[in-house]
Amino acid sequence: MSNPTEYNRAEYIGRLVRVDIPGALDYLDACGETERVDALRQRLMNPPAYDTKYAFLNPFLNAYQNYFQTCFGAGLAGAADLKAVETVACTALEQNLRELLAMPDADLEQLEDAFCHKAQAAGLECLAGKTQGYRGPYIWEQTTRADYAVELPLGIETLTLFWMAGFIMRSWLDWLTDGDAGAGGWAKPEGIYCVRKAYEKVIDQPRFQISFLIHEAQHHADLRQWDLSPGDLEYRAKLVELMHYPDATFLKSLLIEGDLGSKDNNHAWAAGKITAGLAAWMTEQSVMGGRELLEKVAQDEKTWAENRKRVQRGARALFDAHTAQVEQTNGEGIEII
Repeated sequence: MSNPTEYNRAEYIGRLVRVDIPGALDYLDACGETERVDALRQRLMNPPAYDTKYAFLNPFLNAYQNYFQTCFGAGLAGAADLKAVETVACTALEQNLRELLAMPDADLEQLEDAFCHKAQAAGLECLAGKTQGYRGPYIWEQTTRADYAVELPLGIETLTLFWMAGFIMRSWLDWLTDGDAGAGGWAKPEGIYCVRKAYEKVIDQPRFQISFLIHEAQHHADLRQWDLSPGDLEYRAKLVELMHYPDATFLKSLLIEGDLGSKDNNHAWAAGKITAGLAAWMTEQSVMGGRELLEKVAQDEKTWAENRKRVQRGARALFDAHTAQVEQTNGEGIEII
């Protein structure tokens, strides 16, 4: 029997971000992670019903859980058209919410607004809608404020950060990974919202200082100035991350996560555009085998150290080129990548 592959969290989570359920299970099998395989299958096939201290909330949480099961369980069954499956799941979710809220003629946006108002009336915070192509609310108990100044390629961005704690639901990726991954936060006009549990143990490390703070500050700066598509926002923020990251970890995650199959998943689409653009840029700079070199750099820290400045110059070149395109259109409803 061959030795199992060493488990790498980023590789596993990257497959789930792409909603590659068969690929995630195959990867866990190759790593000998039988407990994780069993846990993921259980979550997709027969998860426990929600039973929180907020009794009024449980039926809504279970309605969203049914939606998650339909969307991601289809991947377990090998369904080819996940977008069509999501449409079916969305219709069922809409009907469930209509019944729970006694709003038989409301559409899904109206229903989710009403649901959030109901949660807020009970003293909770709630944000509904889509994240990377799938629905799922963010529901939490406490918010506290802090102020930061962050250095970005185009200057210092001063912003307010809102720390969120006491999450009851954190959309679909948190559910799919049983709390191991999920949105770390998001940018709004009033500031940056940050999931405290995702960063409280790594506050001085790149995961927070770069992957959250710099990433979200770039979103904040772009939202303040322009009207960009979600894909373009992610593209710019991920490029700025790559400019700052001290090791190969982030480049590796981009290569794993990248998927140009659909624009609906903004993170995967932007990652794919970055790696493709960076490979092309490196080839233009007379670096042979741009994609192959990126793969090698991501796998080996010595090769990363030798090529870090080159990779980060390429990231800055892509960022500057994108900025020039945005400025030509005044950033109005733009979709470039």
